[in-house]
Amino acid sequence: MSLLQNALRETLPRVPDRLDELSALIDPAWIEQALASSGKASIRRRKLPAEHAVWLVIGLALFRDRPLWQVVQQLELCLDGQPLPAPSASVQARQRLGDEPLAQLFGLLTQAWSRTQHSPSLPPQQLRVLAVDGVVWSAPDTPENRAQLGSCSTQHGPLPWPQVRATCLMDTHSHELLDAKLGAMDCGELSLAAQLQGEDHSVTLFDRAYFSAAFLLDWQGAGEQRHWLMRAKDNLRHEIIERLAQGDALITMPISPQARKSRPELPSHWQARLIEVSVGGRIRRFITSLQDHRRHPARQLAEMYRQRWEVELGFSEIKYSLQDGEPVLRSKRPELVRQELWGVLIAYTLLRRWMRDMAAHIEVEPQRISFHTASYAIVNLLALPSLASAGTLPKQLAALLEQSRHFVLPPRRTERSYPREVKNRAHKFPTKKMPVRLN
Repeated sequence: MSLLQNALRETLPRVPDRLDELSALIDPAWIEQALASSGKASIRRRKLPAEHAVWLVIGLALFRDRPLWQVVQQLELCLDGQPLPAPSASVQARQRLGDEPLAQLFGLLTQAWSRTQHSPSLPPQQLRVLAVDGVVWSAPDTPENRAQLGSCSTQHGPLPWPQVRATCLMDTHSHELLDAKLGAMDCGELSLAAQLQGEDHSVTLFDRAYFSAAFLLDWQGAGEQRHWLMRAKDNLRHEIIERLAQGDALITMPISPQARKSRPELPSHWQARLIEVSVGGRIRRFITSLQDHRRHPARQLAEMYRQRWEVELGFSEIKYSLQDGEPVLRSKRPELVRQELWGVLIAYTLLRRWMRDMAAHIEVEPQRISFHTASYAIVNLLALPSLASAGTLPKQLAALLEQSRHFVLPPRRTERSYPREVKNRAHKFPTKKMPVRLN
């Protein structure tokens, strides 16, 4: 026993500060910048200062199955090795922090990590393929959440949980987030998407819910070579200006009087390219701002649109792998719900950044790295801190990089098709029906 005690005495003084180790994941200067720009930097010396509270929120996403106090303990967030504070201290630290520093930090990380990347498998002149879509999270049913966040409704009334909406811009090649906006349920996806910052030299894939002349013209004109592609509505009002090839034409479309009333600068008509392609024996119509039919053939664009599904796979990684399939967030106040959700998006961005490095190390596509197993391995490095020496986490991350081949998925089977279907749920309870009113 004395030998063990002596060994511990020799080892413990060399235990690195946990926050210093975590700087291997996020530069502390970015956290300081986010706190300073939002006016949330700690002035008083607290057990849980603001920079520790930021890591607490990120830790809530990384350790979804653990309570608040245990996340504080896991990441050693107490200042100067002080005793673990009461759970109320952690709650108060989150309340003081708010959600703005996390939103600022997310923007700094995506600007530094995601927007500067270009796939090595693509020629520099080729457009980067992005996708925009919305996703909804449920929050605890408290009066504050219900009043400020709202929820979707059906014919039977509001859903049982308040909800918060996020609209995200994602790279379809790496599943890395480039931007995201949060809003209550009375704020539509299109309104949130209009606040996203697009990317130059890219084509963004939208579903038909985003068809709006004002929105698409703004997206296209916000930078250099910012193109878009989406499925065309069946009742699309248009006139053909020029036929480029069979099933390929330049068209003009009228802009509604309502849109021009709210945006007087809009023209009366706008142009795009309409293509018709046979996919699986069915004719599919697409509309796009890519008007050069020689550089961007119709069949190539139809194949490109299949990548829109990658954003759905990214949302699945966030909600079911990172969040363990938990259907409801933790926080009971609207500002903490938004704060928690920004922490989730930061944690996902952090994990995706390391998976991109793992993929580059063994020269495979980022999609070939299994998010479930790789994220489990990375989070385990934080869950089992070593007392051996300072700088343990960077060494462990470097060792994980050398093991990247163990996380590679088999190539995708392109011949597979999974049409959307609804599966009936078998349950023992009778189906609730609306009451019949008798006259």
